[in-house]
Amino acid sequence: MPDWWPALLLFVFATHGPFFAWRWHRTRELRHAATSVTFALLVLTYGLRVFAPEASVGDTPLWRIVRVPAWAAAALSLSLLAAHLVRKVTSSRASPRRPSSPPSSS
Repeated sequence: MPDWWPALLLFVFATHGPFFAWRWHRTRELRHAATSVTFALLVLTYGLRVFAPEASVGDTPLWRIVRVPAWAAAALSLSLLAAHLVRKVTSSRASPRRPSSPPSSS
């Protein structure tokens, strides 16, 4: 990975996190909460990698340890998004569309 890549990812995750936190606050949907937690963990992961790469637990860099719950949060977030999309598609198929009324001849 190029040296600038972790800094770029930190920037991307830090800029997307507040939007999903706002969405969660507005809608109270669990999928936005999971996405907010995912972005927070990713910001922490890449923040540690950029600003404190020497921080470690034993021989393992701390940013690698934080990455594991970030993966779990991402998996949960994607699962909730998939469930939301399935519900959206099945509900749109279940509700019949009203046919447009023919123009009246007056």
